[in-house]
Amino acid sequence: MSHDIFSDNKGTSVIEFAICLPFLVLLYTGIFQLAEGLSAYRKVTLTARTLGDLTAQYTAVSDADLDLILNASQQVLAPYRVNAATMTISQIKIDASGVSTVDWSRGKNCSGLVAGSAFTIPAAIKTPNTYLIVATLNYSFVPTFGAGVIGNIPLHDQIILNPRATARITKS
Repeated sequence: MSHDIFSDNKGTSVIEFAICLPFLVLLYTGIFQLAEGLSAYRKVTLTARTLGDLTAQYTAVSDADLDLILNASQQVLAPYRVNAATMTISQIKIDASGVSTVDWSRGKNCSGLVAGSAFTIPAAIKTPNTYLIVATLNYSFVPTFGAGVIGNIPLHDQIILNPRATARITKS
């Protein structure tokens, strides 16, 4: 009884699986990281939208009101690290000649924008003699796997809204 090594196929599937396993693990990890990154970006967008939306509903605000809005908006970002995010709420004034400057601003985990400083507004929405609410969020996303290789991924979103209840939100 002769035994031909080339016709024996016992164990072939184990060898094929061993060859494919590293690629499958890498593919699974990559898809997981992509899904996690997209989820974090959605939270960044939703948080920026919440900041702007809540602020635009006021007719007048104080620093305490803005701090309340900023703190409440942090809950939207959960479960992601709130201390890795910087949030800014600002009102931008566009004068009669179309020059846009910061009217007032407040930040969380950062200082707000400097009142009176120039601010760039897209030309398509720049209307003279108006005010706009600008909510900005920057987040440093740290991937679960491979953070040492990939590093932090900066996520950013900004939303520009008109004040809803009045032409200008006054700040006391």
